[in-house]
Amino acid sequence: MNEDHDINNQSLRETKKRKAQTDIERAALRLFLEKGYEQTSIKDITDEVMMSSRTFFRYFTSKEEVLTGFSQTTQKERVEQMASSASVSEALQAIFSLLSEKYEQQKQNLLTRYHISKQTESISSLFLYKLLEPEPLICEDLCTHIEGADRDRVRFLVAIHMAAFRVSVEVWLEDKENKSSLKEILFTHLDQFKDM
Repeated sequence: MNEDHDINNQSLRETKKRKAQTDIERAALRLFLEKGYEQTSIKDITDEVMMSSRTFFRYFTSKEEVLTGFSQTTQKERVEQMASSASVSEALQAIFSLLSEKYEQQKQNLLTRYHISKQTESISSLFLYKLLEPEPLICEDLCTHIEGADRDRVRFLVAIHMAAFRVSVEVWLEDKENKSSLKEILFTHLDQFKDM
């Protein structure tokens, strides 16, 4: 009985946390678009959602994190993608297909963040750097879960995939006609690398 109560409380806390984060993100993105990123203070954001700055810092460390905090795949999801993979190449294809699908599901949100980041040079580079953040985690996952994986080769292959992914995301977000999916753009770029 107590276990069920603890699980319900934990679930309620998680729901409240997600709602607060979403409220902060929505208000911040709207203000960034209206006033400009640099002209928007944390106080502006907290006033908009009627919370204290102290409460804001429970959810985000900075306004940069609000802007660049789009969701990444979890380690569990990445490992699940590797479960049926016989090789590093197969696992990378599965992982980057998953990443592409996740980004495609939130294109409008990413597009808003991308346009805001383009207003300020330092934030623009931070936004693109954020795309590369999972690189060491993906390397570690592959080396741990793919038998006989050569660490140096894995690092090299993951770096190539991450660079192709970053460029592909930019091309995809800048494509006003929505001609191709992110996944199509990414694997076209990776195919070009194979031909070099």
